[in-house]
Amino acid sequence: MTILAYHRTTIGIAREIAKHGFSDAKWNFGVHDVVTGEDLKVVGVWLADRPLSEDEGPAGDAVLEVTLDLPPDALEPFEIDGVVANACLWVPPAALINPRAQVRILEVDPRTSWWYEAHNGEE
Repeated sequence: MTILAYHRTTIGIAREIAKHGFSDAKWNFGVHDVVTGEDLKVVGVWLADRPLSEDEGPAGDAVLEVTLDLPPDALEPFEIDGVVANACLWVPPAALINPRAQVRILEVDPRTSWWYEAHNGEE
């Protein structure tokens, strides 16, 4: 069974992830932990069940499609509720994701490419 997930980042980081895998990052979501009441801060890889816009998630001009060789419930312990509307957001550790992931660059904002700049000038 597989899980299909998405990750937004910069083009340079997307290329590195496609070659070498994910690295854990620190995330502060601006929501409170239901147990402690403190700001929820986690370390891992930001993944969603659909491509997120820059308004919904991390900034970046590239979207990665991540196919994970995991059962459907494997990411449940890493789900972060209340951050993104109409999407599941997970932050699992890179050590769980990397050996089980097939990654491809799904889309790139054409306005960030050298071709766009060469033919359309600066905005």
